[in-house]
Amino acid sequence: MKTFKLLVVLIIFTLVAVSCKKVHDDDIKPDGVIESVNDLVVPSNFDWKTTQTVDLVVILPESGEIQPLIVTNRDGSVKYFRGFPDDGSRTLRTKITIPSYITDLRFIYNGTSGPNIAYIGESTVTYNFNRSFKSTSVVNCDLVGYKTYSRGGWGQIPRPPRYNNVIPIGWFRDRNFSTVYPNGSFVVGIGNTVIFNSGNAVGVCLSAIGGGEPRILAPGNVLNPLGPLGNMANQIIAARLNRDYSAAGVLGTNPAGYTLGELVFIGGPFANTTVNDFLIMAETALGGGDMKGLTASEWSSAAESIINSFNDGVNGNVLTCPPDPIQDDPYIEVSAMCLTSDVVFTISNTGDGNMTSAFDYSVTKNGVEVDNGTYDLDVNEDLELTYTGLISDEFRIVVETPLNEDIQATISSCGSQEPSTEQYTGTLAYEDLWPGKGDYDFNDLVIDYDFAINKDNQEKVQSINATFVVKAFGASYHNGFGFTLPTVSPDAIVSVSGYNVINNTVFNIASNGLENNQSKATIIVFDDVRRLMPQTTGGIGVNTQLEYNYTEPVTIVVNIVFANNAITYSELNIGSFNPFLVVNTEINGAPGERGWEIHLPNYEPSDLMNTSLLGQWEDNSSAAAGRYFVTADNLPWAINIAEGFDWVIEFQDITGAFNHFAEWAQSGGTNYQDWYKNLSGYRNDDKIYPTQIGN
Repeated sequence: MKTFKLLVVLIIFTLVAVSCKKVHDDDIKPDGVIESVNDLVVPSNFDWKTTQTVDLVVILPESGEIQPLIVTNRDGSVKYFRGFPDDGSRTLRTKITIPSYITDLRFIYNGTSGPNIAYIGESTVTYNFNRSFKSTSVVNCDLVGYKTYSRGGWGQIPRPPRYNNVIPIGWFRDRNFSTVYPNGSFVVGIGNTVIFNSGNAVGVCLSAIGGGEPRILAPGNVLNPLGPLGNMANQIIAARLNRDYSAAGVLGTNPAGYTLGELVFIGGPFANTTVNDFLIMAETALGGGDMKGLTASEWSSAAESIINSFNDGVNGNVLTCPPDPIQDDPYIEVSAMCLTSDVVFTISNTGDGNMTSAFDYSVTKNGVEVDNGTYDLDVNEDLELTYTGLISDEFRIVVETPLNEDIQATISSCGSQEPSTEQYTGTLAYEDLWPGKGDYDFNDLVIDYDFAINKDNQEKVQSINATFVVKAFGASYHNGFGFTLPTVSPDAIVSVSGYNVINNTVFNIASNGLENNQSKATIIVFDDVRRLMPQTTGGIGVNTQLEYNYTEPVTIVVNIVFANNAITYSELNIGSFNPFLVVNTEINGAPGERGWEIHLPNYEPSDLMNTSLLGQWEDNSSAAAGRYFVTADNLPWAINIAEGFDWVIEFQDITGAFNHFAEWAQSGGTNYQDWYKNLSGYRNDDKIYPTQIGN
């Protein structure tokens, strides 16, 4: 019977695939050698993730009442976590999932100096507030004119000048190599070294595929390596190139006259250290010397932060001007930042001297004082103060200064979200012809997700409000969509509501809203995208072809209520959630099959998957190897983008729309980890649907 079912499914697949196969009347080919995802040479261990899950271990200050810890990106513009230790101690341990391109994290804790920054090493970040480093302020520092390029940029294959109306970085690198290195050699590493005698040799090394794990150099001296050296070497080489080309006066200029190497780190273990001094330490570690207690991955991330410091000429708040050697008077400034429902006030000494006595500050909420205290800051030292409120609240801080004046800052309308809510967002993009290859436009289903995870002060998850927005689908199939929470057992869920399922023949939903006969909590969000978002005009699907009308996205909000004390936020590990398509839930007006699922690369199928389909046609799944939903060449049928994603028009391979997608994939996710962003030179808007329709 199983064999017969498989035969029936494959026959149906063949017929439907033929009947709905997308015909390319006018293929749009991207520039360059790579014309399709099929042309990519992808490392076999590449997981196609645009996110990284990090284990946080943060030791809170030893004294005072325990306050919530806030974790953000470097400039504080995006909050990744707000919470408490789950065991009542002063050591907070949790998991967070963040974009892969993030190399460091900022920790904000009430009453501590900051910014407190740690580099991401491997998959663990450890920070101890009781051994924090003095910070450096970015205020009153002219950082105009600096520019840095990424490892992927420095590794470009040279093209003629002004290719596509821009100067290629590879051409710029080679043209100026002899100016920057007049003796003809670019040497990296102290002890063990790698030597390049041309710009092209640098490009060959940095563009090598595979071998991306951070590591020190092998013993000896290597000339013009053809293969990969590891991500620690790659990032340090790229950081050196940025520093050296800046020092030679060919990369960026600054009115203050500082070169990139003279700037200093704002925070982290290298706070107040110049780029020049950092590179001496980094190259010593790379060459087999003192690692200073850091891992190869942490050295890699620190070097990458230099690369990102002025990417595309935009200040990334990584570096600042060195302090004036003539110390005179302190100078106090105050700033305010809003992180959802948390207000962060920062008092900074941006002058040339230390304070010699303490001065007062006070904070009011809606005109009523909620806090007061004193501060005594050395030069370049900050004090961060955090307060929680609602969207209607107004906070004001008044600070006395050594100049016998009062300065203040006011902030309001920070947000109505409860402070115990964590957010996890992204976009899923699918190809639905599995187990046969699709056309790699990744628009057969485009769906945004936003998980709002509500928890208590012991980090116990209480509920999740999961919002899904169906943006587009370029498929003829009737496809459903669901997800599994791999760390959650069904008995941990009290109820699920808000899903849109009427097909009770294909889907068997329990009274509490979970799908029956699943060993892990599994929720079907909708059963048929074509019923949910009807196709009102011609074409293949909805919102993928410019010649047909635009349809407003459809939003579904699923509310999941957890049993008391069932699971902590860290145990939930929301970044591991496993979304999937259920293909052909309806065929010619009749109920289809439940067992035809499509998951992200190497994510396990659910218990209701028809596993006989695995390994058919171009699928190369192997349950024994933990390999699922990839081809023999490690190509996927779905991708999960860490942030908002503007999808590709119909018939357009994704490599032609996003200029760095191919390099990201072929580097095993090392280069251009932010390939999907709307940055200069990153994409071709004429091949991207939302850009063309003005949304």
